[in-house]
Amino acid sequence: MAQHWADRRQARAAAAWVSIKECRGDLQLLADHICAQLAATQEAGGHDTPPPPRPRESPRSLYDLATWLWETKDRLGSKVLICFDDLEFDLHSIDEIEAFMLATPAEVEFIAASSADIGFARMKARRETHELRHDALAFNFDEAKAVGLTEERRAVSEVETYSLWKRTQGWPEIFCLLMQAASENHLTNRLIVNSITGVDIDLDKYFRSTILHSLPNDIREFCLCASILGSVSAEYFNHAFQRNDAAYFIDKLSTEQMLLQPLDRSQTAYEFHPLLREVLEHRFSVENPGLKPNLLARAAQWQRQNNNIRDSINLSLRAGEDESAADVASENMMDIALREGEIDQIQFWQGSFSAAVISGSPTIALGLAWAQIFSHDHRRASGLLADLRATELSGLDQQVRRQIECWCDLIEAIGEATGDNLSESRRQCEAWIKVYNEADLVSKGAVLTCLCFLAASEHRFGDLRTLSLETSSVNNIADHHYALGWLYGAMILAELSRGDMRAGAALLKKARGDENAQINTTPFSVNLLNTLELEIQYEANQLDGIEAHVDEILDFVRRHGIVDFTFSAYRTAAAIARCKGNPKHAAELLNEMRVIAGEFGFVRLEVLARLTLADMFVAESAEQALSTLPNHNHPIFLSTHGPYLRARQSLTEARIAARQGKFHISNRFANVALDHARRFELGRLEVAALLCTAVACAGTGRSAVSEQRVADAIAIASRLGCYRTFLDERWHLEALGPISTPLLNLIPSEEELGRREPAPGDYRVRSPRSITSVVLTRKELAMLQRIREGLSNRDIASKHRISEDTVKWHIRNLFAKLAVKNRVQALLESERLGILQ
Repeated sequence: MAQHWADRRQARAAAAWVSIKECRGDLQLLADHICAQLAATQEAGGHDTPPPPRPRESPRSLYDLATWLWETKDRLGSKVLICFDDLEFDLHSIDEIEAFMLATPAEVEFIAASSADIGFARMKARRETHELRHDALAFNFDEAKAVGLTEERRAVSEVETYSLWKRTQGWPEIFCLLMQAASENHLTNRLIVNSITGVDIDLDKYFRSTILHSLPNDIREFCLCASILGSVSAEYFNHAFQRNDAAYFIDKLSTEQMLLQPLDRSQTAYEFHPLLREVLEHRFSVENPGLKPNLLARAAQWQRQNNNIRDSINLSLRAGEDESAADVASENMMDIALREGEIDQIQFWQGSFSAAVISGSPTIALGLAWAQIFSHDHRRASGLLADLRATELSGLDQQVRRQIECWCDLIEAIGEATGDNLSESRRQCEAWIKVYNEADLVSKGAVLTCLCFLAASEHRFGDLRTLSLETSSVNNIADHHYALGWLYGAMILAELSRGDMRAGAALLKKARGDENAQINTTPFSVNLLNTLELEIQYEANQLDGIEAHVDEILDFVRRHGIVDFTFSAYRTAAAIARCKGNPKHAAELLNEMRVIAGEFGFVRLEVLARLTLADMFVAESAEQALSTLPNHNHPIFLSTHGPYLRARQSLTEARIAARQGKFHISNRFANVALDHARRFELGRLEVAALLCTAVACAGTGRSAVSEQRVADAIAIASRLGCYRTFLDERWHLEALGPISTPLLNLIPSEEELGRREPAPGDYRVRSPRSITSVVLTRKELAMLQRIREGLSNRDIASKHRISEDTVKWHIRNLFAKLAVKNRVQALLESERLGILQ
């Protein structure tokens, strides 16, 4: 805010800065300060127009100030800036301040700074106001990268910079401190990759000298105590420490010191920066040895009473109260597993529960089995289920036994899907619905969601559309947050398969804003959607800064990824590496994917990895590409994924044949892929197959058909936003030599095709050139539509019952108006202008 104010003052524009804290809530004093500063600015401005006269007496209210602004608006200049600081110190005055904002002339701009989210809803609805919070002081990732680039001895990669930025949450001073240490330290990887903690020697020194030593003793003591609780509220702290003064200290630390920040708009719970909390908790343990267990046990009791189950279990385990933790987990484990999807949390608990506890609690065993099927450990999951089925449950009533059987069958059915045995999973899911159906809505939602995922994976888009309506309804009724995240994942996966990046991006945005799904509170769902977003961003050709996210996503799929998401992450990561000029790293990533496939028995993933590798090898060696391809007799080709995998292999064989100059064979293989793509609505496969047939047609002398194939591919890629599929095909064409030169001249560059598009989820921004600047007749529009459909001049003449010469005349006029030279350019320009939408 200071920068905005200083820029206005330097430009000799009217600007005022007032602090609610300094005015102590006196709105008359506030109005007087604003009036005096605005008038003084104009008096010193040196403008030709005389400065506005000050009111005869100081404004008695903000209403009087608004009146003065209207009376003097012509003399104050076209833009007036008023900055309100420290708004959180008098929340009762916010409504009057907002009323004043609304009463001022439109030329007056406002910036409001606060450590809390004030709102100004009416003001935002009427006109723009800039509201700044303390988190605006943090570096964004671009700023963090810029800091790294200023280091004289650059020793930190972009990926490591991203990890450090995430860990420090952009706190400028500690980020710079650690970045400097990384640049001076040759053991950079150990410094950053091994998670930085608050007790790092540089951070400990910084936090002590900059923060702890400046705090009064009572506030410092409160900080140390609050740090052991994680997030803190007044009621929670008072219960754990048997005090009644927490509200006072939380207010001090959140408004004056700004060391605590609210978790949400309700401002009922607060938290320290993670690194600061770690150093505070370490100091508490040093200064108060032996006190933590009892305090943590009381905290766990409070969390249980308030139904914060995960926090209660974690605190009990930290306090050494294992029996209490097991008791709470036994009651709530399946809710945490199924509805909340806390896979990593359950994995963390696994080592904390003894074998006796697990065998004595069916729900804990089931929760652990659920976590294992999403963590590549189907053997352990099967063992847990087998032990549970063999256990004598006669001591339980019939309803409880049936519920346990229901959960066992559910986990087994979904486990088949995560193990990539999709046909068996579908059979078991359908059998589950026949046996249990309405018995448990949460479990039913999980089964229906699994069926939706199977439909998306197998490209049964019609089945997905039908299933998704019922699935969404059941999951929303059951508050099944985890299944809703997976349902969104399945639907986005389907759009990626169809090649519709715009629809995928819109679904992604909807998912993250869906309050019922609560995706942002479930780490597994967040990472699931991040994986899909990586592919969407790549396909949309939004490559800036994309590399920084790759390692985090690959780490997630290594631990939890099923075949479709693992393939998406690794294929995209390899494509990014090749696009950035590092084909060796791309090949390493694809071979790592093969290792994962072998380790977990993912046969389909192995075949997909080999097909992708073969595609990459085509440009260098057709023989190497051929040797990489899977055998035509591979059993995977008899599975439900077989037709698609055969089409993918046919496309690769078409590229290899073209590389060998066998264009007739290439055309035949490419058409197999093209037919499959059109039958199953697979847009990306269709674009790639069209360009491959274009090469084959060019090689056999059919240049007109070849050009039309390129035009069709451009039209599809532009409509769906799958730009990288199109642009990456250039790479294959460039390896073919002179035969592909005419086609390369038709294919747009990145700047012409992908770079002009918005990022995923953004609203589309049209070209500054107005659509009305190009006026086409109805005949010319008809010609453009027929070109888009791929009709030749003769076909157009026949369809419209006019001569071929007349068609040519209309098309020449069309090209002239669009300022283009051929059909491909005409389609691109019409797409840019939105003429055919």
